[in-house]
Amino acid sequence: MFKTRFIDMGTNAMMNFLRFGFVCLTTMVATTGQVQAGMISAWGANGYGVVSNAPTGNGYTAIAAGCYNGYALHADGSITAWGGDRYGQVSNAPTGNGFTAIAAANDNGYALKADGSINAWGNDEYGQVTDAPTGTGFTAIAAADFNGYALKADGSITIWGYSGGGLVSDAPTGTGFIALAGSRSSGYALQGDGSITTWGSNINGAMNAPKDAGFTAIGGGLYNGYALHADGSIAAWGDDYSDQVSNAPTGNGFTAIAAAFRNGYALQADGSITAWGWDHYGQVSNAPTGTGFTAIAAGCNNGYALQADTVVSPVPEPASLTIFGFGAIGLAASSIRIRKRKHTT
Repeated sequence: MFKTRFIDMGTNAMMNFLRFGFVCLTTMVATTGQVQAGMISAWGANGYGVVSNAPTGNGYTAIAAGCYNGYALHADGSITAWGGDRYGQVSNAPTGNGFTAIAAANDNGYALKADGSINAWGNDEYGQVTDAPTGTGFTAIAAADFNGYALKADGSITIWGYSGGGLVSDAPTGTGFIALAGSRSSGYALQGDGSITTWGSNINGAMNAPKDAGFTAIGGGLYNGYALHADGSIAAWGDDYSDQVSNAPTGNGFTAIAAAFRNGYALQADGSITAWGWDHYGQVSNAPTGTGFTAIAAGCNNGYALQADTVVSPVPEPASLTIFGFGAIGLAASSIRIRKRKHTT
């Protein structure tokens, strides 16, 4: 997802790289045929079963993707988790129901309850879990790498977790913000007039967001960002190592965006998916065809989409495909993740 240009994070960053820079066996799978409302399509790299272990039921209303984890919110407000569980990303996911939103960082997850309180679980190396805000009254959550973001009802921003590069200390104050997202080095906040506020570090132009207003949604990759305009057009900026900026789709009529490791996804008004950028694990070429999708999410090197009750064209599944690659970061869709460990291509 990113160029190999990094902030020196010291010993912890090197340990993170050693911990995650393993070679993993990866396969690609896809969905076929008749589907029902709220089913999940998954594609791309399958490390820890993030693709093959995606739930097969229906009735899901939201999806979130970590680096090696997936989360799905069911219509009854319960959460389904799958993928790697080294830090309790799966086994410690909250039980019960009454949840209204979910977000995924690299190795941990967040869930918003109906009363506006936040549940956090998984890796807590930088306080991503223990420093999550208490109390109620939060209306939205987002996640990126080792950070969590939350909006209160008045539009004020709370951010916690890794504090390097001003990600926490430089977060904007004041009220009136309506959406949040993050890249590895910087944070993004959408104001009520549709203008974008950025903070953190401007590595590879990650903070070079457009200065005009009228945007309705934002997403963050590693060192790049996307914004959806009210006319349905997409703005892209920052690192373009894998053409994740220069190959962003032109035109309008898009309704949602999500940013992955080195690629992006956009949902069109007819529910079809456009994918671009790095395709080493089939993140682009294996994206499902057809129409009727209602939501998208981007993980490390994979994507998820929620299906409507329509027939979707099947994506061919390779008869035998083995790929070796290095583990790396993915960004959350609403938000994308901002991992500090080194990625090698």
